[in-house]
Amino acid sequence: MRLLLVFVLALHTSFGTVGTAVRADENILRYATKGLPINYGNPYRANGTPSNFIWLGIFDALTRLDPDGNLVPALATSWENIDPNTWQFHLRQGVTFSNGEPFTSAAVVDTIMWLKTDEGRRSIIGNEVRSITSAETIDNHTVLIRTDPPDAILPNRLNAMFVVAPKAWAELGPDAYAKDPAGTGSFVVSDWGDTSGVAELTARPESWRPPYVDGVRMTNLPDNAARIQALLAGQIDIAGNINIDDIELVERLGFKTVNAPIFGVMSMAFRLEEDRETPLKDIRVRQALNYAVDKQAIADALLLGVTVPGGQPAGRRTFGYNPDIEPYPYDPDQARALLADAGYPDGFDLTFAVMIERVPGDSSIYQTVADYLSQVGVRLNLQTVTFPTWINNYLPGTWNDSIDGFTLSWNALPYNDVLRPMEYFSCLKAVPFYCDEVLTAKVSAAAAAMETELRQERLFDLAQEFHTRAPSLFLVEMFDLFAHAPNVSNVQVANKVVMYENVRVKAD
Repeated sequence: MRLLLVFVLALHTSFGTVGTAVRADENILRYATKGLPINYGNPYRANGTPSNFIWLGIFDALTRLDPDGNLVPALATSWENIDPNTWQFHLRQGVTFSNGEPFTSAAVVDTIMWLKTDEGRRSIIGNEVRSITSAETIDNHTVLIRTDPPDAILPNRLNAMFVVAPKAWAELGPDAYAKDPAGTGSFVVSDWGDTSGVAELTARPESWRPPYVDGVRMTNLPDNAARIQALLAGQIDIAGNINIDDIELVERLGFKTVNAPIFGVMSMAFRLEEDRETPLKDIRVRQALNYAVDKQAIADALLLGVTVPGGQPAGRRTFGYNPDIEPYPYDPDQARALLADAGYPDGFDLTFAVMIERVPGDSSIYQTVADYLSQVGVRLNLQTVTFPTWINNYLPGTWNDSIDGFTLSWNALPYNDVLRPMEYFSCLKAVPFYCDEVLTAKVSAAAAAMETELRQERLFDLAQEFHTRAPSLFLVEMFDLFAHAPNVSNVQVANKVVMYENVRVKAD
């Protein structure tokens, strides 16, 4: 205990650039994250973290996910399906953008129409809402959106489409707007932290979701140890995305932890392009790799039992999860038999591109996977890549030919619907790495099923087919860990991001 005390005291002097260890009277939430947006405030050039660490504070979409993964109203208060191709959304009244522009149905229509331009279609969010064919204003607070083909989860998809102030967007253009964005959210950005690494968000009390704090000071600390040390030193209030082995220390010292499900399944995707020769083209090989890894041991030993093995495209809390599908059991003998039957009794070599420090324990998990595969003769070389490198190869499908696979979760966010990961494990991806025409037709049929029970039935069937065909090595259901000071309360996480507006900070 004496050593721990010395360690904690030392932290007060080791991170002077993060902030002061003694809180002033300011009502500021001090948060340390592992990244800040590289595109500033252009909300269409990314979909997820680290961009959403700031974007979810300043922007709103028509819908949003709550901490339990349920779709709830945001800028739209309600919606209904008029016919298979048409949705009507009723919008929240009395909302303004941070630059004073009123939020009306025209802002929604203008946002959609920009995403349908050539530039908009090339954006990540333009691709997410590609099923939309048109949008029209019925009145100031009612909008009709049409799709082709029918899109049963359009309200879920719109959770990813932040609405921008139309006049400012048109006058400034995407690049200039990104530096000085106007949103309807709880905060505005007063400093992007370009030189300091500390972004500053200032509260908007007039927002439709007013915050309890006066601002958020967001420090970019990519190294997990730095985030933990800053928390223990009293220099920050919340440490985001901590590692699994940090739990014991922070809780022993009186800090709190939050385990937030990500609504996805961690996996290692196989490159199965039509023109690529690889042992992975054989379904027996792919199944063998799934039998070769003990996911239960990974969940219990490496992840302290806070999650469970995965064996299908959805986790337990995601719509489309089939409870009748069991994960692949650990059976190295069956793995060896399948490999021999496929003509690889002595195994083969594989190289996978992996990102680490994305989810708790991932580095140890990938090393453990390599150890398990070696026991059945498959020699796995792990090539660590950064997120920019990963995304720049994943989207256009430009992986070096030596790469046999890459880390890719069956990530249902931001929809929390299994259709999303099924779509990118299909021919529907712009440049597919796994294109099965039969499965793709079934994915499209599920997307077009407007009746909930029928769609669920189709998704259950698809989950079984993806499990059997194994286009990836399924691992475990995903989660994020956060740690916070004891004087901070109501720390809720939705869509991988702390809901800053709900957090309360008591003075020390």
